[in-house]
Amino acid sequence: MSRRAGKPQSGYTQLLEGSNLVTARAVNIDCHHKHCYHIAKAIRGMNAADAVGYLEDVIAKKRAIPYTRRSRRGRGGNTMAGHRKGKMGPGKYPNKASKEFIKLINSAMDNARQRFDTLDAEDMTITHVAAHRGQVATNWRPRAQGRATPSNHYQVNLEVFLEHYGAGEGEDVF
Repeated sequence: MSRRAGKPQSGYTQLLEGSNLVTARAVNIDCHHKHCYHIAKAIRGMNAADAVGYLEDVIAKKRAIPYTRRSRRGRGGNTMAGHRKGKMGPGKYPNKASKEFIKLINSAMDNARQRFDTLDAEDMTITHVAAHRGQVATNWRPRAQGRATPSNHYQVNLEVFLEHYGAGEGEDVF
């Protein structure tokens, strides 16, 4: 399924395939898309419990989210983020977006607990996580001399897929 650039889309962006797969989705969240994009890139491929712990450290300002997109100078701007401790380069501590991702991952783990009795939800791996633009609330702000400027409120849609790769799956012996 392809997405039209710049337009909000309904439904998941990936095909739901897998035997031990659970999903969670949050729609029209009041967060910055840029923060959500970088968080999604940082936690992709992590264990679910490790990702929640990492995001809690981000909220406590112990660990930073690396900001890698638009990291060059010149045309197109840069990340506008200072370098953090360690070998990570530019990074920030997005508080509000991290809380939304923690809620989303916990929701997906609850879905896993309800769907699969034998699996441990904390051991599941984040196979897909995405942040896409949601609805835009368009308003007009009155200015001086009878003019008005647009005041748009951007929202974001988040989705996460958790999958369990355990022993016994994917082992084909001939």
